[in-house]
Formats: sequence, structure tokens, C-alpha cells
Amino acid sequence: MLRFFFLPALVLCAFTGTSALASGAEKPQETTLLLDRMTAEPQQYGGLSGTEPKRLLVGFHYMDTHSFTGEFAELDASLRPVRVGTLQGGISPATPERSASCSFKVVFPDRIMTFSGSCEQETLSGSIRTRLTPAPLNAQLLNALSPDVSVGQYWLTKTGFRAALTPAAHSSSSELTTGATNPLTE
Repeated sequence: MLRFFFLPALVLCAFTGTSALASGAEKPQETTLLLDRMTAEPQQYGGLSGTEPKRLLVGFHYMDTHSFTGEFAELDASLRPVRVGTLQGGISPATPERSASCSFKVVFPDRIMTFSGSCEQETLSGSIRTRLTPAPLNAQLLNALSPDVSVGQYWLTKTGFRAALTPAAHSSSSELTTGATNPLTE
């Protein structure tokens, strides 16, 4: 009797996971609109990956003194979007003893990326935490017991934004250095 229940449940989980990932993919026109909005944002940061020919771009505007919203894009070496999405974040004001700290989150169909660190006028830097968000029920149970999490670092600059949009801009001495202890951010 258990066999008859298990097989349909397994098939249902497989279809649910496939449709969730497929429906979350950005369409080229939506990606173009998002990148256009990003280049119009007043705050723009970006850079080139030192380990992979990938580019990270962040564009945002402040909603008030403690929060901001905008767009995030990860592009490959050919400037094709790998991952794009909207971001939401918060900032704490700087004091004479320390710089301003900020964090923002970008939610994708298959993962959540959280950026936390220091916010300066010309740079954003800190750590990236990536957590997978599996769709099938069995993967959710496994993720609850042993979460799929990776940690990396980022350093984005205002000048790195335009450099990341230049096709031949990749070099080993780039404006962005990211490192990950897990390939989830790749």
C-alpha cells in the first residue's frame, strides 16, 4: 500500500520542482527592462569577479533614511543575465567610530541571497550568504535538517558598475572580488 502512495508523491514532487524553476526564469524582455531600470538608479555599484568571468551589478534608490529598494544582476562574460531580481535593504547611519552598515536581500525562485556589510559613498563590501529554497517537499525536509547555505564575500564600487558593463572588462585585477566556500553562488 505504501508503494502506491510513494510513487505518485515522488512524481508530484518532481513536477512541482521543475515547474517552479521554469516559471521563475526571467524572460529576455523583462531582463532588459530590469537592466534599464538599474542603469537609471541614483546609486549604482558593480564589479568583476576575480575567479569567474562574471559581473555583479546593484542599482538602488533610498525610500527613506533607513531603507532602499532596487535591482540586482549577475551577468556572464558575454553580458548575458545569469540571475536578475529586485532587492530590498536597510541601512544604519554612520557614527564617528564606524562606517554605515547595510544589508539587502534578493529572492530568486531557487535561492535567497543576503548581502551584509559596510556601505561607503564609493563602495559596498561585506559577506554574501546564499540559501537554496527547494520546491519539492522531500528537499524542504532535508534542507530543514541540513540547510544548503554558502558564504562568500563581495566588494562593489561605483566605478566598477560601468566597468562591469564593458564587454572586454574582465581581468584578474578587477574591481570586484568574490569568494565562496560553496558553489551555490556560482
